[in-house]
Amino acid sequence: MPDQNRTALDTSGLWPLLDPEPRADPVRGPGIVAVDGRGLIASWNGAASTLLSNAGPLLALEQPFGQLEMEARRSCGVSFIRHPMADGGLVCLCEPMPVVAAPFPNLGPNLAPTVSAQAAASLPFTSGAGHATGQDALARITSSFAFLRNPLPLWIFDRGTLAFVAVNDAALARYGYSRDRFLDMRISDIRPSEDVPRLLESLTERGDHGETGQWRHRKADGGVIDVLVTSEWFTMDGRSLCMTAAQDITNHCRLEDSLLEARIEAERANRARSRFFAVANHDLRQPLAALSLFVGALENRLKDPTSRDILRAMNTALATIKNLVDAHLDIARIDAGTLRVEPVGHSVNGLLTRMALEFAGPARQKGLTLHVAPCSAVIRSDRDLLERILRNLLSNAVRYTSSGRILVGCRRQGDRLRIEVWDTGPGIPADQLDIIFEEFYRGNTPSTSDQAGFGLGLSIVDRLSRLLDHSMSVRSREGKGSVFAITVPMEGESELRPDPVRLPARPNDTSRPRVLVIEDDVIVLQALELLLDQWGCDVTAASGYDEAVKEVASDTGPLDLVIADFRLSGPASGIVAIRQIAKMLDTDLPGLIITGDTDPRCLKEARLSGYSLLHKPVSALALRAAVANLLGRERLRDGVA
Repeated sequence: MPDQNRTALDTSGLWPLLDPEPRADPVRGPGIVAVDGRGLIASWNGAASTLLSNAGPLLALEQPFGQLEMEARRSCGVSFIRHPMADGGLVCLCEPMPVVAAPFPNLGPNLAPTVSAQAAASLPFTSGAGHATGQDALARITSSFAFLRNPLPLWIFDRGTLAFVAVNDAALARYGYSRDRFLDMRISDIRPSEDVPRLLESLTERGDHGETGQWRHRKADGGVIDVLVTSEWFTMDGRSLCMTAAQDITNHCRLEDSLLEARIEAERANRARSRFFAVANHDLRQPLAALSLFVGALENRLKDPTSRDILRAMNTALATIKNLVDAHLDIARIDAGTLRVEPVGHSVNGLLTRMALEFAGPARQKGLTLHVAPCSAVIRSDRDLLERILRNLLSNAVRYTSSGRILVGCRRQGDRLRIEVWDTGPGIPADQLDIIFEEFYRGNTPSTSDQAGFGLGLSIVDRLSRLLDHSMSVRSREGKGSVFAITVPMEGESELRPDPVRLPARPNDTSRPRVLVIEDDVIVLQALELLLDQWGCDVTAASGYDEAVKEVASDTGPLDLVIADFRLSGPASGIVAIRQIAKMLDTDLPGLIITGDTDPRCLKEARLSGYSLLHKPVSALALRAAVANLLGRERLRDGVA
């Protein structure tokens, strides 16, 4: 064991003459008390028995260690150094408490070491009689059990030369150097070269805690590990020394790096999904929009019953495709986390009015009475996501109600508003109320029935209500009908929105209204042109902003309306196009935005523009209603009823 005692050099370069600590004298070695995970004493050695002889019955098996620790300080003058174990227990070293004021009473003032209170409490000084030198005290420290057998790598180095003075067994094992090699090196030798300037700077700006912080250390095999260093400065024999403990945190740092890379990759994937859903929403809706408008144009041209039956079947198939595309894209965007919630204060009456206009036609075609009760409350929610929830609820009510009525109304409940959708449909069995919000739930409706949907509408409602933190509820009586309700918070004032730009009604004007249509999809542009011409409008078609400007500049006649797609090829959006053309003509020109976008930011921009807004694929009926609202119903020829 001579190698374990060679831990410190005195000023003359000789190894200190330290007698090995004989095991026959238990007081010379540290007392050891083992404590189990419950905090109870499990075992102790002979040195502990001697040092704690005044503790009486407190040093016994299954006794609380905390009580022994307090009594040891009071009656035995002994303190403990705790070392946690992997099983939750402790190995506690006990030695006589040092007299910090004069730890070496027989040394002169120039030889007495000065140690911080924290370091003095943990270092194994003794106050026994006899002559000692500072080097003897250092040797006693570095040969103690608390230093050599500490599970953490420990070392002491000289601040002036940066040379290692002592190193414990854990450091040898972790870094892979022999003890002689370690003691031949300086503290800077175990650092990567690029870290040495930082080390020297930290040592120059000496503080109370030495080189404490996170560092990189180099092992004997050339590998680099990340360590968390804790240090304490002290002075002995006029030498400025530093005791250091190093904890390997390499795995923790690698985990942090992996988590950071995973987060960056997840954010990149989310951005890619967002771009995909934006493109898919727009591009999938473009041909559906054109098909819907062409079907609307055919409705007024076909007269024989057989052809009209075929047309109705086409309308049903088209509506099915539209609902399926909307449902799948909505679910995908919700599950991908790409939907952004932007709650604003707005009047609930605007939402109710839009729903009444949208579902009046489908309800009338089924012979249902749709009643929407007005409400003056101002609510706080994401305008577009809440509209999707209500649209799905009304769509289900119209689809599954064969006869009777549908009612939409609101109830105030303190600072919240409950929006309810009542129907006289078949109702929902009590044992199925817990599963109706699951995907592909269709109740008892056969999949071949005209009323059968895809079972995704209520699943979307559930996901969106959770996203908005709005509570959903349902009551139903089989054979009587159902009530779906969503509860939203109310607030005092609504978000300011400009009123849509409309021309004053001109009941005596029988001229053909002039409409400019800007749409970069050729098929949709042809369908819009065909329908508007059928309704008696004089249509100018343009495939983009630049072409629209040229058409307006070459024709001095006034325009009555501009219809534009929100997303146009080129930098200008449909909103910008309408505003610039109105500026060219120096008039308040009404506009209608048609969009296939579902990005909440785009929809918010469109709504705040002050122009009317329709979503693709738009039906001929909805388009005619919007155009009639802006131009005056009497200015349109009879077309789609």
